[in-house]
Amino acid sequence: MRGMTAAGLMAALALAAPARAFDCGRATTKSEKAICADPSARSADDAMAKAFSDAISPMSPSDKATALTAQIKWIDERDDRCSTARPAKFAACLAEQSVSRRTYLAAEPEAGPGAPGRLEPEFRMEKGGSTKASINLQLLRYPAPATPAERAFDAAVDSRVGPLDDPDKEDTGASLYEHERSMRLAYASPRLISAQMSGYDSTGGAHPHSFTSHINILVEEGREATFSDLFDASGAERMFALCLKSVIAQKKQREGAEAPLDADALRELRKNVVEATGRIEAWSFGAQAATVTYDPYEVGAYAEGAFDCKAPYATLRPLANPRFPLP
Repeated sequence: MRGMTAAGLMAALALAAPARAFDCGRATTKSEKAICADPSARSADDAMAKAFSDAISPMSPSDKATALTAQIKWIDERDDRCSTARPAKFAACLAEQSVSRRTYLAAEPEAGPGAPGRLEPEFRMEKGGSTKASINLQLLRYPAPATPAERAFDAAVDSRVGPLDDPDKEDTGASLYEHERSMRLAYASPRLISAQMSGYDSTGGAHPHSFTSHINILVEEGREATFSDLFDASGAERMFALCLKSVIAQKKQREGAEAPLDADALRELRKNVVEATGRIEAWSFGAQAATVTYDPYEVGAYAEGAFDCKAPYATLRPLANPRFPLP
């Protein structure tokens, strides 16, 4: 799908054929030329094209059109994200982005042996208007959930998407209303599924509300995990202390060694870290470590951005409940 353009995608749809590889003899854009000149980027783009074709193959014509619109938007965003890379790193950036997109389109986990059942990408794209918000949802879902774990996953996706508010007719900021959601499957095994949903809601305010929320399914129990599944009280307190130390280090790195953390500020920060860390929705499980993600506002001012706390499994296992199915 090298340099995939709207015309190329729509032609593929009209012909009811898989999306074809881009003809490098007709490359014109910076991204097209970079992909064609770099074997790794070219291979990643071809693999992404195949995953896209496989994903849309069973879809209805209307769902295919929606998926094509979503893919066009993603390609534009990929090129924009990589535009700030140094020239020597530009093709590598495109390749990395395409590898990640292929994994999403194939509904494959980034780590782990995979879980039973078949996840599929799901797309919802709607244009905004005077009384309608713009919507861009690129999700993962079990299209025909057959087990409690699959039903729990789909229910968790619905809960994370949440309400998608439309503007009132009199709202002068109606054109700013947007809702975006995207997902990645961080880890999957026959015992644990860990997925991430990132998104933002723009409803006419000073800035969008961005968030990251994780879905952690205990497959054998057929339900979402809870924080008490992961830690007992003693383990939780030790984890809170580790994450507080991590957040303080990040604050000092961003603001300088003299970051203002007096006794009152430290007490407030600890309270916020404990509250945020104690939500299993903040936890993601990968191949080598678990990561706690703190959204803007949770442990600092909005301008400070997001923070995280990484716990390699060598650190986490002695603290966690032994029954929790860590990778």
